[in-house]
Amino acid sequence: MSQVFKFLESSLIVEEDCVILRHGRIKSLNGGAKKEVILPYSEIEDIIFQKPGFSAGYCYFKRPGASTNMTKHQAVHDEHSILLHFRYHYKRFLKAKKRIEALSENVETVSESELDRIYHSLFLDSNQSITYKGYDGSLEVTRDSVTILYNGFLHSGGRGQKTIQIKEINSISLSKNTFVSGKIQLHYNGFQDRRNGILASAANELSITNINEYNRFLQAKDLIERIKHYHDSDNETGYDNSYNQYAEPVHTPRSTADELREFKSLLDEGIITEEEFEQKKAQLLR
Repeated sequence: MSQVFKFLESSLIVEEDCVILRHGRIKSLNGGAKKEVILPYSEIEDIIFQKPGFSAGYCYFKRPGASTNMTKHQAVHDEHSILLHFRYHYKRFLKAKKRIEALSENVETVSESELDRIYHSLFLDSNQSITYKGYDGSLEVTRDSVTILYNGFLHSGGRGQKTIQIKEINSISLSKNTFVSGKIQLHYNGFQDRRNGILASAANELSITNINEYNRFLQAKDLIERIKHYHDSDNETGYDNSYNQYAEPVHTPRSTADELREFKSLLDEGIITEEEFEQKKAQLLR
């Protein structure tokens, strides 16, 4: 049975297997947060919070691999946080936290981060890609390339799209938005800055206007650098860049006795029933 805990700008829904954060206009329009964020208990590493005092407090749901640092200014817009404006908000949060801890008591936190899962999925499927959206454009990453997709109305330095091979990228710089927009910049072989005026955007960069865009592009930067490290390692060792280490292993045929032992262990562990074991046994001994 789900429970809903309402706050001034967001709601926290506690389900049996996850929490759902639903945000209003302040986060979704002004801050670039998703309107709804679903967090399985296995992906909540910690709940970091600050009590409200002279100013609002917050609660922040930390995921594996995410930063432990969260300021109140960032919490205003971060899609994984909820502001606690008043004391009764804090009491409401404590009640929700107690229920979350009870429901997640027997759930193991995942050791693999979201970045790990994305990285492996790209190598397992050559057609797989992931897109990181920003204010004036997006980055589409595959296991071999990065494509900058320009928003033609907002980006002054590029039109359409530009694809860059990851092995051609020399470095990536990233800056947070402060009084001015932050930037993610891809520095690659053959790039020439042809912007018209100091205020214009370069073709190798996208703007960062809020904490959520920064977090997304930070993950994009880490992902691209990890893939590039793989490409560079292959070049240094002379191996064929075929991703064989990610292919499914070739299995040698197993004997009937081996399969029976495997199903017997599943029976002993209570994973399958006696009836299911006997059915498998009959199939194998035909």
